[in-house]
Amino acid sequence: MNKYSLVRLMENEGDEERPSSALKATYNLVVTPTNITKDGKTTKATPNDIITALNNVVNYGMYMSNLRTRFSNDYDKEFGTAYDRRAGRKPPVTKNMENEFYSSLLKNKKVQLLIPTVEGDTIVFYQKDNPKKVELDKIIKTVLKNAEIEYTTSTKES
Repeated sequence: MNKYSLVRLMENEGDEERPSSALKATYNLVVTPTNITKDGKTTKATPNDIITALNNVVNYGMYMSNLRTRFSNDYDKEFGTAYDRRAGRKPPVTKNMENEFYSSLLKNKKVQLLIPTVEGDTIVFYQKDNPKKVELDKIIKTVLKNAEIEYTTSTKES
């Protein structure tokens, strides 16, 4: 045995102790709706309430800036460039007009920020289809807080 093969053997010796990345479990986020507040009244929330909240662009708050950047060309086609609006060639854009534009993107599935799956009384966000868990938690927290939906979360191994 030469010196090179001995060093290589020593380097590979610890590999058996490390867990393989193929054996790592992935955990999906499970959201269970509890209550929703509408017009000052609190009622039991359903998975459909969460789906409705996810399809309402107003609930995304700061996460809408991503859409504004990604779809700036579509936005300019719809409303004209900022220069056109300042020059008076296009009318000013209201917040409602913007919300309708981005809502149509979500409804037409041209863009989908989160991909929920309804399973019984819960909503599951599979890791392979959605952002990383930390970002997913933040987006869901923002959307459901803005929609006034109370919920609990858990994880489910896939």
